[in-house]
Amino acid sequence: MPKLVDHVTYRKQLLAQCFDLFAQHGYSALSMRQIAEALEVSTGTLYHYFPTKEALFQQLVEEVTQQTIFAAVSQLQQCGSLEERLVALFSFLAQHEDELRKQLLVTLNYYQHRDLYGQAAGEILQAGADRYGQALREYLGLPDPRLVFLLQSQVDGLLVLRMLHNISNASFLEQARPFVAMLADYARKLEVACSDPRGEEEQRKER
Repeated sequence: MPKLVDHVTYRKQLLAQCFDLFAQHGYSALSMRQIAEALEVSTGTLYHYFPTKEALFQQLVEEVTQQTIFAAVSQLQQCGSLEERLVALFSFLAQHEDELRKQLLVTLNYYQHRDLYGQAAGEILQAGADRYGQALREYLGLPDPRLVFLLQSQVDGLLVLRMLHNISNASFLEQARPFVAMLADYARKLEVACSDPRGEEEQRKER
């Protein structure tokens, strides 16, 4: 009796292995034949699940984004103050630092070799970034998209600096704590300013 294959699970397994490959070597450096060899599958099997390398990349970004958001939603509780939610968020990010670093490496490789990726790759990555931004807005309740952008910039900056300087003696969360306190304080002041009928301009004059 032939062995039954769970195609959905198998496709996810292939994507997980491709994620490590792209993070290590870069999308542009790998052909479908090389990917198949690294995964120890035939090129026919690889093309059966992914008709082109672009399709593989699109499914990879969508899968990684979906898994990261699902894991965060499952772990994080939308309760407590903004500062408490930020601490919980950075605790989650600390636990998944290796995976986030790989995501960042794949993104940086795209911007380094974007002419080899094609226009669709940039749109795929932007769609992933937009999904992350939307998830952050919903979890943190930040009304100003600029604050979400600031938060994403802080996360990416921490990942890059910790990677470049090989920092292991300080936790991701502890390095983020000053930013957490500043962002929470700014958000509180912004909320007060928006709820005060005198307006922010009057408060500025009084100060």
